[in-house]
Amino acid sequence: MESFATRPRQGWAAALAIALAVAVAAALGSHAARERERQSQLQTALQRHAIEAMSLTLDGNLMGAIAVLGLVQPAIKRESTADIPPNSPEVQALLGSVAHAYQAQGLFVVGIDGIVKSSWDDSGKPSTGLQVKFRPYFQAAMLGRENVYAAISLSRDEHALYFAAPIYPDMLRGGNPVGAVVARTGMDQLNRLLASTGKTALLLSPQGVVFGSNRKEWQGRLAGPVTPQRTDDIRALRQFGKLFEERQPVSLPFDVHAHVATVDGRRHIVASAPVNWNDPAGGWQLVLLEDLSRTIAPGPIVRDALAAGAGALLLALMVLRMLRSRAALRLSSAQLEQLAHEQAARAERKMEQAHVALRLQQAESREEGITVFLAECHRMFGALQGAVYGAEDDRLRLLGSYAAGAAPASVAIGEGLLGQCARDRQPRVIDMATQGGSPWRIRSGLGDTEPAAVLLAPVLLQARLLGVVELALPAPPGAAALKQFAAVADLLAVHLQFARRTARTADAVPQ
Repeated sequence: MESFATRPRQGWAAALAIALAVAVAAALGSHAARERERQSQLQTALQRHAIEAMSLTLDGNLMGAIAVLGLVQPAIKRESTADIPPNSPEVQALLGSVAHAYQAQGLFVVGIDGIVKSSWDDSGKPSTGLQVKFRPYFQAAMLGRENVYAAISLSRDEHALYFAAPIYPDMLRGGNPVGAVVARTGMDQLNRLLASTGKTALLLSPQGVVFGSNRKEWQGRLAGPVTPQRTDDIRALRQFGKLFEERQPVSLPFDVHAHVATVDGRRHIVASAPVNWNDPAGGWQLVLLEDLSRTIAPGPIVRDALAAGAGALLLALMVLRMLRSRAALRLSSAQLEQLAHEQAARAERKMEQAHVALRLQQAESREEGITVFLAECHRMFGALQGAVYGAEDDRLRLLGSYAAGAAPASVAIGEGLLGQCARDRQPRVIDMATQGGSPWRIRSGLGDTEPAAVLLAPVLLQARLLGVVELALPAPPGAAALKQFAAVADLLAVHLQFARRTARTADAVPQ
């Protein structure tokens, strides 16, 4: 994470990527929340429409009126049991009065034998004498259940609703019914209800047939897959007239049980509610579809996405700033720690130099000083061998050595590695590990040996060559060791110069 903080471009790219991801997630979440809200609102509206559908049918005034006829009218009771002849004037008057009062297309009394005893029809074609014992609405009424049955009339080829109420032998709702009072109406009121929803509305039969819809091309379609067996079963009912006699049913373009469906390339939410008409075949359903592209505006979703993205970007930038501050603090701490280490190392080097300077000052002769110098090189740098040569005329003469064996007494300046170092006046480090184990051996004042590393350094005082130091080391020295050795070599140069002056002074004093 801190790498992003220390790299501005990567940090900004990461912050923008996070903000974009959050914005997309917020947009999806906002859209899903609004869909759920619309689903809830649609379901609430649908329940209200379903209650209204029930108030127009099973719980409506027409059903109440025919139920009263079957409960309290003696003439209707007698006619249903064949105690009086059919089409009695009294019954005809009652049927016509109720039909006109509630805009029914027809009203008739069915006897206990299932035959229509009296009938009134606005078409002038009475149904008296028809056998309707097989009709589901009559069978339900004979079980004591008021019910509504929807069908397509074979005679009129119109969608109709049949309201049926049982006729009881007494004035109480009890005992076995002796017939049924049946009213037939059109679909006008239900169609107006479907149109008033403001949505795509469907009325589904228990068989899944679209019996009514404000989308006319969907009427007569089936919810779910169409199979030959299902088609044969629906045709056998004769409930839907000639609707499926001459054509094959077609499925609806969506699943009525889904919460969200794609219709005409647009997302719709789907809600359904039962309409209980006491139909022996099962419950009816009222289904509503709402086009989300019309009810969910993109503006609020974009606003939510921008707000979430801006918040995420701000938070990401704050985190980057915090990480950048922490990285800067850590870097500063590391730098301080490094500086402390360097200061401690520098102080240690100074102490070492002071120690060497003190010992050299305490040396009473040049030879003793050289011995001290080589001993300190062994202690400080791990020198295994060492030799100090002084520059006299054009030659280097051995002034002192440490474990050097048979070191040459003198070397001409420019001769071998030692002489070249004196001529060039530049320190040199020979790393034997880089030689790849070759048999090449260094010709030096240390003799014919092959140390791990050899350090050759001139001893200079104000650019004047005083000598050369040669050390055999167990490993190549680092930059800090070379710097420390240069400081110690400067101390040796001061000591050699002082020793020379002392020797000259002693030679000038008369014996």
